Amino acid sequence: MFWKKQTDFTQLWSELSLFTRRDVTQGIKLAKYKKAAGTLLKSDPGSGHALMGLVACLEHDLSSMHAQHLKAIELSQSCLPLMYYALSLEKSCLWNECAKYTLLALDLAPQDPKLLNAALRIAPLTGRFSLQKRLLQQWQESHEGVRHPDQGHFDALNGSLAKHGLLEKDLKQVITALGDAFCESDAILLKHRYELVPLKDASCFIHYRFLLPDNLVASYYEDLIAAKLDAAACHPRIFDVFSFSVENETMYELYDYMDRELGESADTIKVPDPEQIKLIEELVAGVEV
Repeated sequence: MFWKKQTDFTQLWSELSLFTRRDVTQGIKLAKYKKAAGTLLKSDPGSGHALMGLVACLEHDLSSMHAQHLKAIELSQSCLPLMYYALSLEKSCLWNECAKYTLLALDLAPQDPKLLNAALRIAPLTGRFSLQKRLLQQWQESHEGVRHPDQGHFDALNGSLAKHGLLEKDLKQVITALGDAFCESDAILLKHRYELVPLKDASCFIHYRFLLPDNLVASYYEDLIAAKLDAAACHPRIFDVFSFSVENETMYELYDYMDRELGESADTIKVPDPEQIKLIEELVAGVEV
């Protein structure tokens, strides 16, 4: 019902979604989409403005992006314009605003699983794990009581923050600074995820991983983020429980493969005998290789 087919618009949106960066110099590449959006404005103004909003996003013109999407929302009472705006906001790394409009769409269609999953995807990028906890409860109710794999993350992370005298707002502040750095750059993230790393004292450490296309230099964006964090008024102890990495697609997939291999072979991996290692070291001592 809510995800009805709009053939021309859907095709154009899908093509634009393949762009790997946002840049003001992409005028020639985007010209045909501007023309198509102009045609759509006559037959389906809401879709036309939404498409113009995504084009503006890819041109890194945030003010035009906001104006076009808000116009599309004015013309419709459906959840779709809200969701399309949220998608452009996510591409722009404006994660708090993205969460806001995703939740507004979810309010109009609370039973729509795509909207709920979209809200769950963006919630960790706001630093509001209390929001994630509420959404996970909604997810569990819609899945006949089955627990989501991320259930309990709020309690674990909140406990770690408390051990260091931190609050959820401190995590939110540092992630907002990270999003601001991405927003000011031309990068479009392909994927993002977080991991809760257990520590010896029963607390945990949260690590965010961001995936970029292989044609972008990951270390460049890591430096941009580091500079933004240095300038931000973040709580100094937040870095005791928070870190991030920016990775290219190939490296990300390699790490993912290694993680799966380790997980599958955990029961067969044997720790070397320290005595045997010592004996080998004595045998090869002084031997030139």
